[in-house]
Amino acid sequence: MVGVRRRGDSHAAGVAGGVRHLPATREEMHARGWDRLDVILVTGDAHVDHPSFPAALLGRWLEAHGFRVGVLARPDPALPGAIERLGLPRLFFGVTAGALDSMVANYTAQRRRRADDPYAPGGVAGGRPDRAITVYCNRLRRAYGRHAFVVAGGLEASLRRFAHYDYWSDSVRRPLLMDCGADVLVHGMGEGPLLEIARRLEALEAAVDEARGAVLDPRARRDDPRLEAIRDVPGVVFRSPASEPRPREGVALPSMEEVAADAETHARTFHLYETSRDERQWQECAGMRVVANPPWPPLGVEELDAVYALPFTREVHPVHGGERVPALEQVRFSVTAHRGCCGGCAFCAIGSHQGRTVQSRSEASVLEEVERIAAHPQFRGTVPDVGGPTANLYGATCGRGTPCRRVSCLWPRRCPDLRLDQGRYVSLLRKAARTRGVRHLFVTTGVRMDVALESRAFVRALTREFMSGRLKVAPEHLAPHVLALMRKPAGGELDAFLGVQRRAGDGGAHPPLVLPYLMAAHPGSRLSDMVDVALFLKRRGIRVEQVQIFTPTPGTAATAMYATGLDPATRQPVFVERDPRRREMQKSLLLWHLPERAADIREALRI
Repeated sequence: MVGVRRRGDSHAAGVAGGVRHLPATREEMHARGWDRLDVILVTGDAHVDHPSFPAALLGRWLEAHGFRVGVLARPDPALPGAIERLGLPRLFFGVTAGALDSMVANYTAQRRRRADDPYAPGGVAGGRPDRAITVYCNRLRRAYGRHAFVVAGGLEASLRRFAHYDYWSDSVRRPLLMDCGADVLVHGMGEGPLLEIARRLEALEAAVDEARGAVLDPRARRDDPRLEAIRDVPGVVFRSPASEPRPREGVALPSMEEVAADAETHARTFHLYETSRDERQWQECAGMRVVANPPWPPLGVEELDAVYALPFTREVHPVHGGERVPALEQVRFSVTAHRGCCGGCAFCAIGSHQGRTVQSRSEASVLEEVERIAAHPQFRGTVPDVGGPTANLYGATCGRGTPCRRVSCLWPRRCPDLRLDQGRYVSLLRKAARTRGVRHLFVTTGVRMDVALESRAFVRALTREFMSGRLKVAPEHLAPHVLALMRKPAGGELDAFLGVQRRAGDGGAHPPLVLPYLMAAHPGSRLSDMVDVALFLKRRGIRVEQVQIFTPTPGTAATAMYATGLDPATRQPVFVERDPRRREMQKSLLLWHLPERAADIREALRI
């Protein structure tokens, strides 16, 4: 799947045949004999060469197909010339806020500034601007004008491609492309669209050179031919005047102005958006039309294997002066076995960005990566995780084979077309654990309990062989009416799973600890519901460590509920806790065992 490289470029070959980072400085460019890059990726994350960091993943992918790629990590918007450090690329700038939405990275659920940033050098917060894509794109436009072709992408771009509720300003904001200054936006995972954009822009430049012997200059004509060349690429979002003819096929969403003016329209629009995401969609805003092409098809096994076979060093770039990046320390020797999630939880954006189709790597690909990890000079014998968004959905497939309008394959009941094979996952884990140099291999990403309960053999293997002493599960809540709004199983799964898992243990003196993830203040959840959950936990001696207050993030059904007070699917009223004090009290009830939460709990019980 990896294409032929151009101009005899080496595949990141360095001194003594080692692997070099993608360039971050002019000096590194010159060391490779490059005076200009084809693509520059601008990111709000530190420059880390690991597949969990978007700029590294996409940069290595483009590099493997022969393009000269550099990474501009965390440029300071206030520093003159910072955005111009690597010059103007021949083809385009790719701009991402990083692995997280920048507002989620910078603020807590209570709208307070975060004290740290795990994706930053030293974990120090403050270097990633709010609304990072908009800031970076506008700085590029100021520096280079229309000479720069700018492609926005990543999680922040995907979830903000249409009018969306923004929790931090408590308002409905315009589609990102209307404000950020980019030429186009890519929604979903970027390997396919970005490579196709690079190839088309390169072909366009070659055609222009051949036709008139001149460098492509967008100032020479009113309509930028670069935009015309890529408007039909799957996954691309572009703007056009609303006066132009509408697309012949697809779904017209109510306008941004209509969404902002009326809660019922807002809720209805989100439901229409969510159930037609596999089609072309468009929305009008301020006399323009924002058009989102259908998503790029899910990567096949060979393509996904090729992505994760790229030569990642799993190290921080020296440009950061030796600073540690906490997010890397958590995942340095972990393995992504699959991407995408078919669970469709109302509060989760994974399906909207990675897609609802579970895309699994081949067994051989995963085992080869474990072998590379075992050979890493810093590896000490433990692979912390082999998993994905939901660990035990590895290998899940759809018997139907074509997109449908269901928002979840598992809720309210499992789709008969969903095929699961947890035995295949266990087989993969066992083979990976036998890799030379691996002493311990664990599963630390979340396990879907309702799926796990279909296979006692899976629970037994997980408990006895692949638990580090702790197992993460995500019931999120226990009240049936809240679980229904979350699109989670209707309750009872946690008790059932705890029983099966306890019986599956080996009878040791220290049985593995199950750590439930729970969420406070999700739409529908009241203080009285949290009291019931706290009593459930206390009676069973469960001391929760992972509790989050619901944060409304763009692109999720739960956020539409928070913004409108309505269930998008039914338009029925939903209770929403907006008071910051009571939101914090809900969290405190889940942390019943902590003395510092006692005052909050007493106050909650008096209400």
